[in-house]
Formats: sequence, C-alpha cells, structure tokens
Amino acid sequence: MSSGLFKVNVSFQDSEGNPITGKEYTVRLYDEDKYFDDKLGNSQLDINGSAEFLFSVADVFSIDSMDERTPDIYFVVENNGNEIFRSETFPNVNFELEDPVTGRSKNLTMSFGPFEITK
Repeated sequence: MSSGLFKVNVSFQDSEGNPITGKEYTVRLYDEDKYFDDKLGNSQLDINGSAEFLFSVADVFSIDSMDERTPDIYFVVENNGNEIFRSETFPNVNFELEDPVTGRSKNLTMSFGPFEITK
C-alpha cells in the first residue's frame, strides 16, 4: 500500500505541436463522481505546456464515493477563466497498482497527454 500521495503530470500543445503556455491558462484536475466531481487541484502551465498536481487519496473520498481509491480523472483548461478544453475521463486510474516482484506501489506518478488545444 502506498503513502496515499499521488502525482499527476499533464501536457498540452497546439495543432502545430508547440506547447500551450502563459499566465492566462489554468489547468484543473477533477475526479468524476456520480453527483459531485471532486476538484483535486489547479495549476498554471509551465514553459513546456505542462502542469503537475499532487494530491492525497483522501481528496478522492466524498459523500458519493466513500471508499474510492481509483479516481475517474479528467482535465479542464481555462483561458482567462473561460473553459477552452475538457479531456475525456480516464476511469479507475489505479495509482496503487503493485509491482508483482516487490509488492510496492509502482504508479504513484501518472502522466497524461500531450493533449491538443486549438487556439
């Protein structure tokens, strides 16, 4: 079993493969639930068009997902507060998948993207 801290990396690019970057962009990470989606964090995009999130397994627990340990995650990108991109939902992301040899969690960090955003 892991420490319960998970890391998500995500990247975004335009249609020509250039990184999306700038202070006007905010990325939000959510866990999709039946009634209310859990916000797991928000971040600015760095010069490589990437964002990083660190959250706890406790952040994915909510009234409509009491025993959840494998969040259904998706990303939202905003430009000056206006939503310009929403990713597909990645169901049951298992951060605690154990290595068959060591028995230790091996997926404490997950990477997604690059996603293409048309400006």
